[in-house]
This record gives sequence, C-alpha cells and structure tokens, in this order.
Amino acid sequence: MTYSIVARDPVDGHMGIATQSQAFSVGSSVSWAAPGHGVIATQSMGEPMYGELGLNGLSAGLTAAEALTALRSVDPHPERRQVAMVDSHGNIAAYTGAACIAAAGHVLGDGCAALGNLVASPAVWTAMLDAYQASTGWLPRRLLDALDAAEAAGGDIRGQRSAAIKVVCAERSGRPWHDQVVDLRVDDHPTPLAELRRLVEHTWRYHRTVEAFELTLDGRTEDALAALPDAQADPAVDPDLAWWRALVLANAGQHAAANALARALMTDAPEYTAAARRFGATGLIDQALIDRLLPAS
Repeated sequence: MTYSIVARDPVDGHMGIATQSQAFSVGSSVSWAAPGHGVIATQSMGEPMYGELGLNGLSAGLTAAEALTALRSVDPHPERRQVAMVDSHGNIAAYTGAACIAAAGHVLGDGCAALGNLVASPAVWTAMLDAYQASTGWLPRRLLDALDAAEAAGGDIRGQRSAAIKVVCAERSGRPWHDQVVDLRVDDHPTPLAELRRLVEHTWRYHRTVEAFELTLDGRTEDALAALPDAQADPAVDPDLAWWRALVLANAGQHAAANALARALMTDAPEYTAAARRFGATGLIDQALIDRLLPAS
C-alpha cells in the first residue's frame, strides 16, 4: 500500500530510500538504512525481518541479491512481501510477491529500484525510475523528485498521508551522527510530499549553517563564508539559523548584514536573544562582538 525508491549515488556513494503511503507513519516500517552497508524498503504486508536482518546480512558482506534470497527462503509468507535492497557497491535486488495487491510491481535501474503496490498503475513505479534517472544533484532531492513523479502518475489509489526519507553515507566514519545525511518522516499530513520536501530543504540549510558556524569557531573565516547558504534566514522561522548566520557574517567583517539579522532577531524572537547573549560567556565568541549585535535595551 506504498510506493518507494531505493538508490545509490554513483558520485559520492551515498545511499537512500524515500517512500510515501496513505498509511499512517510509513517511515517507521518501510525504511531501513545503515551507513556503509545499504538501504532497504520492505512493504506491502511488510516484514521487519527484511530490514533488520537484511542490514545485518549486508554488513556481513552479502550482496543485496544474496541477502534478499536468504531472507525469502526463511519467510513463511514471501508472497505477501515487496522488498528492494541496494548495497554499498550499488548492487540492486527487488522482489514483488504474487499476493501483493494490484497494481504491484517494481523496476530496476542503474543503482536504483522503484516499487509500488496498491498504486494506480505500473506507470507509478516507471515514473519514479524515469524521474530519478533524469534528475541530477543532491541525492535527497533526486529521491523526492521520484516520489513527486509517482504521485503525478496516480500514486497510492487511496491518497496521501505519510512520507519518509533516509540517506546515509557510503562509509562509516566512526562518528554515527555524521553518517546520517537525511533522516526525516512526515507521519500524518494532508500533503506529506510537500511537507517532506520543505523539511529536506530546511535540513540542508540547517546543516550548512551549522558547518559555517563551526568553521568560524575554528578561525576559518573564508571557509565559513563559502559554506554559508544563501541569505534566506528568517528569525521568525528559525532564530538559530539567523543567529549563527549573524555570527559568521560579523566575524567576517560583514557588519551591515550581521546587524540586520540581529535586529530582526530581537524583534521577531525576543525570547531567543537572552540565550544568544550567553554565547560570549563560553569564550567561543568574542563578547564584544555579541554586545554590538545584541545591545542591551
């Protein structure tokens, strides 16, 4: 009762899965991912074994096809399952059981697979594949393009309700918090795909701004400016982004832009400014700079 896409980016090796359904909280059951090993979609009458043990198999060195074959052999009802896997080498495996509700099927592409059940027609999974393969750029955006194409082709015949996306790194860094590129869910929403895209774009801006702030703390001013996303930080929307951006700009000598952000912050998020003034006490940011940005009234 879901449509999904799994893929590996051939450029950076990132692996991702994106899914949408009329069912509540589709991401809690369909989406499985492990940095450095692979991603898995298990749907229709989904069986978590394919996710949990599938990732174990991939981490032990099995290919996607080997892991899927092994799990199907011990599943008492494989005819009810629809599963797709991609491993860290870009190998793809997918399966649609004979008891999945029509229209149900899948299609394989270069380093990707699209699958759906209880969807309007086979055009849903072929549209996903075509849209993904025609798109370029950041993997999360490409996966969302595929979901939008699936919905435009008819999507889940019952409508929309929930959506999710996971993207993980090609290799494990030893710092798990850095190995998750995107991990977002919309569990109950009238337009989950639009909301998921909004969250993905905000995630991109959030992490780029945090990166710029950390580079500023390390004294790498030019690198910080290069990492900073374009100027859309609205304090009314996210005061964190506005404040970090103001600090990066002020530290780089761009005082007019930094002061404008700080003034907007004081107007639109006055409750946040008390917290922002505490940054200087740690010694990470010059207190005089903070006092100039946020003068006491």
